[in-house]
Amino acid sequence: MSNTKTIIISGCGFKYLDINDMSIVDNVFTDKNVKINIGAATAYSLAQSNYNLILISRTISKLELIRKSLLSSFPNISIKIFAIDLLSEDDISKFVSQLDFENNVYYYVHCAGISAGSYKIKDDNPYLSIEDTPLNLPTIEFESVVKTLLIMIQALLPVFKKQLESRMVIVSSMSGIRAVPLGFSHVSAKAGLHNATRSLTLELNKLNIFISEVLPGAVDTGLYDNDIVKDNVRKMGESFGYSYSNIPMMPPKAVADAVKLCIESESHILSINLVAQGQWPNLSA
Repeated sequence: MSNTKTIIISGCGFKYLDINDMSIVDNVFTDKNVKINIGAATAYSLAQSNYNLILISRTISKLELIRKSLLSSFPNISIKIFAIDLLSEDDISKFVSQLDFENNVYYYVHCAGISAGSYKIKDDNPYLSIEDTPLNLPTIEFESVVKTLLIMIQALLPVFKKQLESRMVIVSSMSGIRAVPLGFSHVSAKAGLHNATRSLTLELNKLNIFISEVLPGAVDTGLYDNDIVKDNVRKMGESFGYSYSNIPMMPPKAVADAVKLCIESESHILSINLVAQGQWPNLSA
């Protein structure tokens, strides 16, 4: 039997390791040609606890495959999927209007970001020198995580106010509290998300809307498979006194389990900071 709560998760997706073999992928959680992102991993972790799920991203084909893969292991839960643009107020308004607030308690997990593919970065590398940073990139990165959160919370807030308790978990980044070289655009966007989260937490707490922030370091979602990205992350490590032959990365499951803890804890968890074992543990630069 499924849990009475329904968890909305944005930014659910995965990366094909070999785009020439996309058609052979049957289960995104077991296929060796796929690396899931944090949103998809969170969906799996919550499905294990029998929560009903609503999964959001821009690519319906990937959502369909994630849903199929989850139902093969967890056939007794409800999983709905919506292909929407989180930067579209119309899309979000239409989505929220379709929710059944009379018979469900909704929580929200915010995993939005440019890694979902809405904006193509050269070489898939967000860690750019200041000379190579496009002038529009800081705005794009900021809007992809902060503006999307604003649009979603404004749409959900009228309903959250009516629930006895609501919870939101915002997946941010250690980059939001710990600057790194080669990160002008990335760290400024994540810092904006961090402080936006803190502001929301203070403003909405008295309404029994409890907001938690999960801040991971390097996660093995495929972002760090590119040699250019690897080289730049190694340079970051050197600035903290670490020399990496292999970049320490945590599995997406580690972040997903932290998200689930925030949802299920009898306390109000304000934030969880986590890095891969062996990654530099500096909380600030």
